[in-house]
Amino acid sequence: MDRTTKEATVAELKDLFNGVVSAILVDSNGLTANKVVELRKDLNQSDAKMRIVKNTLAKIASDGTPFEAMKDQFQGTRALIFSYENPVGLAKVVHDFKKANDKLQVKGGLLSSDGKISILNAAEVDALASLPSKEELVAKLLFILNAPITQLVRTLNEVPAKFVRTLSAVADSKQ
Repeated sequence: MDRTTKEATVAELKDLFNGVVSAILVDSNGLTANKVVELRKDLNQSDAKMRIVKNTLAKIASDGTPFEAMKDQFQGTRALIFSYENPVGLAKVVHDFKKANDKLQVKGGLLSSDGKISILNAAEVDALASLPSKEELVAKLLFILNAPITQLVRTLNEVPAKFVRTLSAVADSKQ
């Protein structure tokens, strides 16, 4: 790899490091090429990407980015799995793939939200994967917001229904 290619790669990694919402650093050593392709397909379905990074270039590119705190983890066979939108979906895909393929090892992660950066260890990445998805949370919120209105309608409906039942009982007793 010549110097201009390295400089272009560092610039590309720096842009990536500054723009991601969440990232997980994994050790992909021992995974076959077919398994890596399978993981990439799973990631593409959840709008996430995977990039095998050269450690020395990643260390250089991480200077001045949120990934600077993870600089010491760029060693060995590392792959960076990242998402620009959905941190929970990313963690779920990695967690599910890791269950089926024990060769994949999570080394750490990063969450970036409103300028705040959180560095995660492997256990925290697994905990992130156990959170409900955005769609599930929206559905639960709508259910909670809908419950008082539904109860009010039932209560208001009970008044005429009780009146009708009373009239029916009176009519039955007169026959």
